Formats: sequence, C-alpha cells, structure tokens
Amino acid sequence: MRNGRNSTPLLTAILFLALTLCSGCATGKAATTAEIERAIKAVAPETPSAPVLEPVEFQDRDGGLWLTYNDYRALERNVIALREYAARLETAIAFYREDK
Repeated sequence: MRNGRNSTPLLTAILFLALTLCSGCATGKAATTAEIERAIKAVAPETPSAPVLEPVEFQDRDGGLWLTYNDYRALERNVIALREYAARLETAIAFYREDK
C-alpha cells in the first residue's frame, strides 16, 4: 500500500503478463528453431554460376606470344569475371563457415 493506494491489482497484472510472455517463449522453441532455419535459408547466398569466358587466341611471333588488341581486352574481361566469381564464392564460403 503506497500513498493510500492498493498496488496489488497492478502488480498482479504485471506478473500475469510476464508469465504469459515467458511461457510463450518456453513452448515456442521448436517453432522458433524452424523459423530460424527458414530465415537462414532465405538469407543464404546462392551458389554463383561460373562465368562465361571469351575465347582468347595467342599468336606465336618473334619467339614469344602476342595478343591482338581485341584478344587483350577479352583476356582482361575474363580476368575481371573470374575475380568477381572468386569473390562471390568466398562470400558464400564465409557465410557457411560462421560459427553457429
């Protein structure tokens, strides 16, 4: 009793609310685990598809290998595509290696 008021109904209501919330947490563990697994699958990165590489033809000239300008640019695009592919693979690997 405080300042002439009876706080028992308020305290009872708070305790019932806390009990209800806590009992919902305890009984919903199996459902929560399934929800977590669905969420992980939804956020998991997809396995990237391998890039399509452009053909590059090296020419044997003057005791070495030469590239035309177009072949050089194709080789450059291939290297960039492979680096992007490797980065996406590393992201997927890092996701699955995380400690649970």
